Amino acid sequence: PWPTMPRRFGELAARAAAQAGYSGFAPDACLINRYEPGARLSLHQDRNERDFSAPIVSVSLGLPAVFLFGGGRRSDPTTRVPLVHGDVAVWGGPSRLRYHGVLALKDGEHAATGNCRINLTFRRAG
Repeated sequence: PWPTMPRRFGELAARAAAQAGYSGFAPDACLINRYEPGARLSLHQDRNERDFSAPIVSVSLGLPAVFLFGGGRRSDPTTRVPLVHGDVAVWGGPSRLRYHGVLALKDGEHAATGNCRINLTFRRAG
């Protein structure tokens, strides 16, 4: 059996989702990604879940990044959203399947994470 998610992680994600209008969100998955300078995340949709009715909650830690938020097609224009340590992004509903990604991470140093960015992405997978 898989270990359970730390309770405080689930509470953080549920509170953030509720503040964005998605009450009752109970994540059962947390993806942890570590980005070093130069790393990027190309435009993609999160389609691994069975049910797309739950939002996605993303927590940024460490180095700043630029989040790209697009439309329903990869070729749609994107909006650039700067993210810094402690920022939380939530999207769901009609926006749940919008393409999104992260521009190449710039070099730097952060007191909490050193020379990297860590992203926690909470979802309802099951």
